[in-house]
Amino acid sequence: MEEPSTQSVRSLRQAAAALRARRRERGMTQKQLAQVTGTAQSTVSDIETGVVSVSLDVYLRLLEALGAELTVTGRIPDQDTN
Repeated sequence: MEEPSTQSVRSLRQAAAALRARRRERGMTQKQLAQVTGTAQSTVSDIETGVVSVSLDVYLRLLEALGAELTVTGRIPDQDTN
C-alpha cells in the first residue's frame, strides 16, 4: 500500500511543481496524463512549467488521474497582532 504524502502549496508555481512531481512518482509521461484526462500534452507541459494557469476543474481532473486530491485547511491567525 502506498504511503500517503502531503505537500503544502501556496502559489501556482508550487502547484505546478507538485503536479509534475506526482506525475513522475506515478511513472507517467505528460502524454499519458494528457490522454487519460482528455487534454493535450502541450497543455500538461504548460501547466507543469507555469506557462498557463487552468481552471480548478482541470487541475482536479489531473490530480484524480494521478491518484491525488486537493485538501484545503485553515490556518489560525497569529494571536500576537498588537
